[in-house]
This record gives sequence, structure tokens and C-alpha cells, in this order.
Amino acid sequence: MSAALAYRRSRASFLDLSAGFSTAVLWFFATVAVIFLLIGLGIELASGIDGGESIWENSQYATRYFPLSMGIMITAAYLPVAVASGVTRRSFAWAGTGAVLALSGLMALFEAGGYLIEYGLYRVIDVTPQFTTRHLFDQGYQFWIIVPEVWIVVAANVAAGWLIGSAYYKWGWFGPTLALPLLLLPLVAVEAIMAVGWAGEALDAMNVEHLPTAAAVPAALAVLALTLAGMQRFVRAIDLRPQKA
Repeated sequence: MSAALAYRRSRASFLDLSAGFSTAVLWFFATVAVIFLLIGLGIELASGIDGGESIWENSQYATRYFPLSMGIMITAAYLPVAVASGVTRRSFAWAGTGAVLALSGLMALFEAGGYLIEYGLYRVIDVTPQFTTRHLFDQGYQFWIIVPEVWIVVAANVAAGWLIGSAYYKWGWFGPTLALPLLLLPLVAVEAIMAVGWAGEALDAMNVEHLPTAAAVPAALAVLALTLAGMQRFVRAIDLRPQKA
């Protein structure tokens, strides 16, 4: 297969994945914005601000685990359709990688935007939002730090979801369920290396020293790259399961 044809097929698969996810992502954005910005922050502002604690910070778990659940669906929902349409597993694997990076990038921009809006609203009443978990950034306007932090962590979650969903699709429910702790290792590794959110709190509770940011970010990216490279090979080895009537 020529490189141009492989690229066109990968691009077509990526667009199909993007179209399939777009409605769910838009509903997710609207729901999270309403819950954390309009309702949560509105209640906090109306009650007089108790210490300036960030409300939007709680959205970090939604932007991790919703994309993880979408990653689980990539192989089962889209691989059979892609192959039936003439797309090779190699092209589909590249499209899946692109979908992981694109979805996590959208989540990073969304979360950074929320922090920026929250920061502006708090500053109107001369209060600075305070974070309750560890981050690489200190203020909500530091989008140039927020975006990479969220992008890396969310990408690890989506990639882990893709791995888990692919394992269940290939081997059924029993073996992957027993092996679930192993399937989660790449995700746990990235979370531990980045040491933000719940992982940072857990490491602090265990008195484990965090890696310096200059070392943590490249190390986390290396684990993520290895995970996605492994998924390239894994997806090519997956046989399609017969569809039930």
C-alpha cells in the first residue's frame, strides 16, 4: 500500500471516530460547564466565597474519566466498521492514536478555558482561586502550563481506555478482568509521574517525593508514547468478532 493511500485511509478513519465522538463530547462540555461553572461557582459567589477555593478544579476528574470511557469504545465500536469499509488495521491504529491525542487536546483546552473564566470571575471580587490538589500551575490564567498538564494526563486515560476496550474485544471478559490491574499500569505510571490531582495527593500521603517537572513531563510523555506504540501493534493483531444477530 502506498503512503498516500495509507494516509487517506487513516484520515478517513480519524474523521469517522471524530464524528462518532463529537455529539457526546459537546454534551459533556455543556453538562460540566453547567455543573461546575454556572451552578457550583454561582453558589460559591452567592454565599460570599469561603476562602476562595476553586470550584472548577473538581472538573479535572470528569475530564479524565469520561474520555477514558470513550477510549474503551474505540475498537469495539469502530474497528469492525472500518475494516468492512476497506480500512486496514494499520490505518485504523493510526486513526485511533490521532483520536486519543485530539480528544485529550480538546479536554485540555476546555479545562484551561474553565480555569481562566473562574480566575476572572474571582478576581472581579478581589479573590484568588485556591487549589486543593497539586498541579504544575499556580494560577488559573497559566494556560500554557494547564494545557500540557491536562493533555498528558487525559491522553494517558484515553489510551488506557483504548487498551482495556481492545483487550476485552479480543479476549472476552474473563481474562481482561483478571488482568485489569496490568492493563491500568500505563495510566497509573503517567499519573504517578505527573503527580497531579489525586495521584499527587496519594504520593504526598505516602511521603513519596515527586519528580521535578523538568523530568516528570518527558518521562510521562515517554510512557504515553510507548503505550500508543504498543496499541499500534496490538490493534493490528485483533481479529474481528462475528456480529450477533
